[in-house]
Amino acid sequence: MTAKEFLQQVYIANKEIDAKLEQIARLQSLATRTTSAIKGVPSGDSATNSRIENSIVLIHEKTAQLSAELTRLLQVSEKVAVTIAAVRNDKERMILEYRYLCFFSWENISKMINVSLSSVFKLHNKALKKILI
Repeated sequence: MTAKEFLQQVYIANKEIDAKLEQIARLQSLATRTTSAIKGVPSGDSATNSRIENSIVLIHEKTAQLSAELTRLLQVSEKVAVTIAAVRNDKERMILEYRYLCFFSWENISKMINVSLSSVFKLHNKALKKILI
């Protein structure tokens, strides 16, 4: 894996994090609706209660699985952030942070650090060579 590929993992990880959080929110909403259904079910129908309880258990297990995946994705983001923080040159580090942690365009980065676009690319290439993975 190249340094650039290593750094680009964060973008993909963030997209996956957003998707996992959305899935967890939907599951929590479903669990709330299911729990409400349990309260409305007469206590004499054990088959219905059992199905609902099984559904809640499955929702909980899926939520736990998604939470574990979130932890793994956040660890990827943290590893990249720590790697970028180790770059000593301030402008090079800022370019890497803006690009790979904030997802800014090259043009925005150029304006933010007050250098030409070609200088941003040169500094970026220099910074990539300093990344140890």
